[in-house]
Amino acid sequence: MKVYNPRVRAESLLVSPISKASAHQRPGSAGRTQPGKCFRLYTERSFNNDLQPQTYPEILRSNLANTVPTLKKLVIDDFRALEVLNYLGALDDEGNLTKLGEIMSKFPLDPQMSKMLVVSPEFNFSNEILSISSMLSVPNCYIRPRDQAEKAVDEVKARFGHIDGDHHTLLNVYHAYKKNNEDASWCYDNFVNNRALKSAIMFDNSLFVSWLGLT
Repeated sequence: MKVYNPRVRAESLLVSPISKASAHQRPGSAGRTQPGKCFRLYTERSFNNDLQPQTYPEILRSNLANTVPTLKKLVIDDFRALEVLNYLGALDDEGNLTKLGEIMSKFPLDPQMSKMLVVSPEFNFSNEILSISSMLSVPNCYIRPRDQAEKAVDEVKARFGHIDGDHHTLLNVYHAYKKNNEDASWCYDNFVNNRALKSAIMFDNSLFVSWLGLT
């Protein structure tokens, strides 16, 4: 389950028990197209005492900062998810959209990535930021085939590792993929998702066009 933590301004994927409502839906899914069985991996006591009645609505555990600039442009002001955007300079202290915020709202990205992209020319790092933003906007680029030993997969992934963290690691994967002419067999040998990387390149090209129109 994806959960947004406003204290650290970050999203996390958390493993959590399903709700009772979701549990009741499982048998229907098992027998939707043909007869099936639903196996419960918890006790009846756990179901009765530990599971929540309903899954928390996604809007209560999501980062709404990406939605706020669009609402501000539509002159919809009655909401409170403003702290992150004010921190990034997209909104002023009165909650009004700044010039920076107007530019950030042009990109189909989370506010943090939009801000990163807008200020990247100051650091002569725009091409790299475009590529990193694209890699962060597509599904996980790594795959773990069942017929491969976990150690072997991790050793191959370590080739792309970077001491400065995951963002630089993703950039290494992106550059290696392009250097190898977007070859599907190279992806197979290096346990990366060819479809995800193709999507990243297409998204990178789209972002580049948008970025050129604003610079």
